[in-house]
Amino acid sequence: MNSEDMGLVRAYAAGQSEAAFATLVSRHGGLVYSAALRQLGDAHLAQDVTQAVFVILSRKASSLSPETILSGWLYRTTRFACADVLRRERRRQRREEEAHMEAITEQNTHDPAWLQLSPVLDEAMARLRDHDRDALVLRFFENKSMKEVAESLRLDERAAQKRVQRALEKLRGLFARRGLSLSVAVIASTVAANSVSAAPAPVIAFATSAGAAQATTPSANAIVQGALRAMVWAKLKFSFAVGAAMLMVGAVATLAVAQLANQPEPVPLTRAATSGPIIPGPGALIIVGLIASDAPEQIQALAADTKKNLVARGFEAGHVEILSGNVTREQILQKLHDLAGSVRGEFWLVLLGQTGRAPDGGPAFQVSGPRLTAADLKPALDAIPGQQYIFIGTGNAGGFLSPLLGDRRTVLAATMVAGEPDQPRFLPDWVAQFTATPQAPFAEIAARAAADVSEYCKTSNIAQSEHAQLADPASGKILNAPFGVNVPPASNPTAGLK
Repeated sequence: MNSEDMGLVRAYAAGQSEAAFATLVSRHGGLVYSAALRQLGDAHLAQDVTQAVFVILSRKASSLSPETILSGWLYRTTRFACADVLRRERRRQRREEEAHMEAITEQNTHDPAWLQLSPVLDEAMARLRDHDRDALVLRFFENKSMKEVAESLRLDERAAQKRVQRALEKLRGLFARRGLSLSVAVIASTVAANSVSAAPAPVIAFATSAGAAQATTPSANAIVQGALRAMVWAKLKFSFAVGAAMLMVGAVATLAVAQLANQPEPVPLTRAATSGPIIPGPGALIIVGLIASDAPEQIQALAADTKKNLVARGFEAGHVEILSGNVTREQILQKLHDLAGSVRGEFWLVLLGQTGRAPDGGPAFQVSGPRLTAADLKPALDAIPGQQYIFIGTGNAGGFLSPLLGDRRTVLAATMVAGEPDQPRFLPDWVAQFTATPQAPFAEIAARAAADVSEYCKTSNIAQSEHAQLADPASGKILNAPFGVNVPPASNPTAGLK
């Protein structure tokens, strides 16, 4: 029972009870080890991760809320730890899928459905919201009864059943996007039968002793540090999703009060740079539209980093503006109209958020009120002189390429037209590559980011579900990665972002 788990956590936090901690490791060591082994395909690394996760538990025990679903928290922490290991292992070891599957315990290899699900299960689980993931971990990873699930989630059984069913449907949809067409019933039975096996006794012993003493081997300690950084980053992302609107409203209100005597109209949106006379020169507009609550990256932080990179590229800071908050289509088009009179030379437009469909079926960027369509953007961009670089950093973004392609306009889409992630991994990789080489050609930055995405998918043994494309003005064609660019090998600057 989860209440018993949290009682043990509190007992350990209050008095460093080794018996309480040993019980927690005994109960959940198999869950952590199995998830780590599935993601890493290496028993020794899985042992280090298991040790690291329970060290993190020992350090975080006093700060965990009594409402925490401990098994869900441990599963998420395992994911963070494994991601850190994969980043550090990427350049020196490439795992083949066959080797990965050989590492999975022998009793699972006879199940064809499990052979399909195992390489992508944890990646798909990571894309679920916490309450959905907790429900699935309790029901199918720990094989708790529906009554026990309901008690842990503080729901009645009917509501718990609905939550589990909805979470399964979401998981099935994520698998379908990776080309796995399995029924909800098959997914449920397969995960319940295969997802957790007993951890070897030495793993339990190491985790218990390391957690109780908060001492680790050097390799496990490196994992602890990397996972803790990732957990802080994830917490910041979530906190932003909750508090961004309030912060932006406060910023707008402060600015409005300060300018009340000279500007009777309220400031309509949050700006990263104050308005004022602009000397003609290169310019950029970064727009943060509506953001999904389960976005895997902190979009506002990526927008701010993009501005820093453009400044490092040689743009005047006052010529690079970020529009965010409850930004509307009309405000965006007005800003583009204003820029037509002030931009000379290079112009960048970066759209971050989500893409949907306009009433006519064309692509549309999601903002407050009516969506911003490709048909809206084209005449506004045509009025801005100079060479243009457009990045649509959203899911399902490829539909913008053909309508916006022009003889002086390069357009990059993070994903293809449809069926690819709402919040693509390509976006943080693009920002990281731009940060590493801000003076590099636009297509080269894109090609390096696309290579990072492919490398991540290969290393993680998952099907690549997103594919960036680039509309090239020189050839008039839409190109797939590497966009005609010969990308030399380079160290991966995205280590802190995955």
